[in-house]
Amino acid sequence: MLLNAPYPADIRVKKETGALLKAGHEIHLLCLRKKGQAITEFVEGIHVHRIDAGKNNYQLAFWDVIMSLTFEHPKFKTAIHTIIRREKINLVHVHDLPLAGTALALKKELGLKVIVDLHENYPEALRTWFTWKKNPIARLKNFLFMNPDRWTRWEKKACEEADTIIAVVDEMKTRLLYEHRFDADKVVVVSNTEEKTFINQSVDNTVYQNLAGKFIVIYSGGIGPHRGVDVAIKGMSHVQEPENIHFVIVGFGSNAVMQNLQNLVKERDLCNVHFLGYQPFSKFFSYLSLADVNVIPHQSNGHTDHTIPHKLFQGMMTGKPMLVSSSAPLKRIVESCQSGLVFTAGDEHDFAKKVNELYCSKKLCATLGANGKKATLEGNLNWEHEQQTLLDIYGNY
Repeated sequence: MLLNAPYPADIRVKKETGALLKAGHEIHLLCLRKKGQAITEFVEGIHVHRIDAGKNNYQLAFWDVIMSLTFEHPKFKTAIHTIIRREKINLVHVHDLPLAGTALALKKELGLKVIVDLHENYPEALRTWFTWKKNPIARLKNFLFMNPDRWTRWEKKACEEADTIIAVVDEMKTRLLYEHRFDADKVVVVSNTEEKTFINQSVDNTVYQNLAGKFIVIYSGGIGPHRGVDVAIKGMSHVQEPENIHFVIVGFGSNAVMQNLQNLVKERDLCNVHFLGYQPFSKFFSYLSLADVNVIPHQSNGHTDHTIPHKLFQGMMTGKPMLVSSSAPLKRIVESCQSGLVFTAGDEHDFAKKVNELYCSKKLCATLGANGKKATLEGNLNWEHEQQTLLDIYGNY
């Protein structure tokens, strides 16, 4: 496996490798190295190999430019070549589009099968990630080198050359088939469902100790312009009882993103919005299950409409209602399971309206929460069911 990030960190990679190891596969993971990490390490059954290719934003930006020019990463390519020959590896599983070209460049030479696992619509992600960037150097770099249209053309070529493409949601598969016109059997959906053991996390009853008795709406996870957290903050200006309804944000984003959100809270003079910053994954069940509503306020665009966050399934497992935007995958799943309410993406007033509706009805909250819990723990929306699709892909090789 190839991962253009440090490990352990990526929850999708962790779940996929766990399933494959149990099925008897041997896994070597090549990834980036953070300061203090070993070059090689055996992590939960995985042979992890790490390379030094950027420990700060400027170094990482340099390699982003190189990959955008050539669609190959020289440091990864050299390391891959060595590991594949030494370990006699015959299958490379690439996580996301940026490193796909690096593996595909060695496909014929080394007789490899290549799986390209598209976590998101990367070309469209480029359009949204930089929306709130203020640094003039970063903005210039993105304008000159990170061209979404060029990456879209490369996506088509990479998908044509890959042996199997994994998408995380049905909408992504539909988009790939419509835009690039290749065999439907080549694209397989392996979604970001959660393991049932998520609900076995111990509960920390102190996580909301300063908000005892309040109606808590929580957003958890990474924060960026596409996440719609700004819309939810604005919506808190319009809730009917702001002294009782509070919005908690667990997670972090870039300095520019967080400053933008904090400025918004000040501009609206809000006292019912709280930033709790990064929290360990071991506390996520506590935050989600002890809140009253779990919210995913994504903007609706080419990026968010073709991916799905893990926290949707995690939130449903807690038995609490979901409040999601009308971003296509979120809307489809929540409405089909009747596990929450949907507000119009980008509409702060509709967000507030739906929050008020949930605040006023404990019965509605209980019903929606129970539906979500049933769909994830008793139905098919869990990793125990989803992982079989991944194992079937590997079984074909």
